[in-house]
Amino acid sequence: MKSSTLRSIFKVFTGGLIAPSDTTYATIMILLNCADPEEQARLTSQWRDHKLNELSFIGVVSPLTAVCLVSTGSWPEISSKPWYIRAIWYSGIVFALFSVLTAAQQSLRLHRLSAHRDGLHYIRLCLVRDRKRLDSEYGEMRLVPRPFQVWSWQSAMMFLLLAVSCLLVGMLVLVWDGVVMETDKVIYDENIKLAVTFTVVLVASVAYFFANQVSMMVGFVVE
Repeated sequence: MKSSTLRSIFKVFTGGLIAPSDTTYATIMILLNCADPEEQARLTSQWRDHKLNELSFIGVVSPLTAVCLVSTGSWPEISSKPWYIRAIWYSGIVFALFSVLTAAQQSLRLHRLSAHRDGLHYIRLCLVRDRKRLDSEYGEMRLVPRPFQVWSWQSAMMFLLLAVSCLLVGMLVLVWDGVVMETDKVIYDENIKLAVTFTVVLVASVAYFFANQVSMMVGFVVE
């Protein structure tokens, strides 16, 4: 019972923006094991084009996130705050920059492979695990993606999510630091009003985000 509950919770976290198990893994499995060469080429082209669009979107959002994180250093009260607040935001800057770098790396990889005469074939070779056929759950021999490769194609989004998380966590720590540092006991002053308001809005936004993610979760069956 516990394992199924933990599995369900883990699926919620990995079923939306990252989604390595269902949409990513299942899509690669289908294009690798398609029997019709023309259909396989079409599916590979479709996967490549959509992945390039996704990486292009990340390449736009990640720099904006990095700018938001960098701008926090210009806030006048930051210099007097504890080191860990700045450390959280500086870590977020690193994640945002590596999100851009990873998106550029993967985009260039796909473009360079596509320029080759057999580019679609080479793209599939980058995805298949050791170029071997393994037993599937149906008892048939099928090509399966490399587990790390499935996650690698989601790494740009993972870096972006970490950067956004660092931005929000840093702001959360900042607003509560004013309450903890300036009062030995909890006093309902402006600092705690600000901290409580920010926390309520953040928790409500995160809850709605995950509820929205659950509502859009789709499980794919590999045929």
